[in-house]
Amino acid sequence: MRVSSAVMPSSQQVADYHRDGFVHLPGVVDTARLAELVAHLEDVVREVGHTDSAWHGGWRRQYVDSERFTLKTVNKLARRSAFWNTWLSSREMLDPIEALSGKPMRHADAMLLMKPPETGQAFPPHQDAAYYAANEAEYIIATLHLDATTTENGALRFLPGSHAHGLLDHNRKGKAHLPAIDIADLVEVPAQPGDLVCCSIYTVHGSLPNRSPAPRANVRIGYQPA
Repeated sequence: MRVSSAVMPSSQQVADYHRDGFVHLPGVVDTARLAELVAHLEDVVREVGHTDSAWHGGWRRQYVDSERFTLKTVNKLARRSAFWNTWLSSREMLDPIEALSGKPMRHADAMLLMKPPETGQAFPPHQDAAYYAANEAEYIIATLHLDATTTENGALRFLPGSHAHGLLDHNRKGKAHLPAIDIADLVEVPAQPGDLVCCSIYTVHGSLPNRSPAPRANVRIGYQPA
């Protein structure tokens, strides 16, 4: 693996992360590295295939054609690819994450999430702490964008400051979600390939469906204190 220097967040970006519970870090992964990562990811997908992981529940009824929602995932990327395993724990990734955290961090897990064209599901407002790491307030989720994201294909959206309230009480019918929070009130964060969008395990987030004619893919990466 070639060595790439880390792209560090500014002091303002670090402050934004602690205030809002999320931050957009453009251009953390350069074009050449992203091409390497995608090539190795494609090898994994060819070997193990995708898992159908669409969420169910009454929350879907607010969306037109929600009965057609689909979501494709591949979990445990570090176990499936030596290249990804090395890169996830490289200084290229750890340095910016540790700048946000202020302490040594280690990679915990990584998962590909792909919203297929036109039918890629929405995500209702929720906290990832409803699913894992509920007691790890310093857990950081870094989403590496493989595709550009827009309103049409379901860019990530966040509720500023929501991380300060800890784990909220979720409706757990279907998949855990927060029906009292309207996704329209969340701040949309469009991003480009190679960008990281980082958030706290407690930050409320969601996204609209992918209505575009192209897939929308990212890799969700978890980091916890070392």
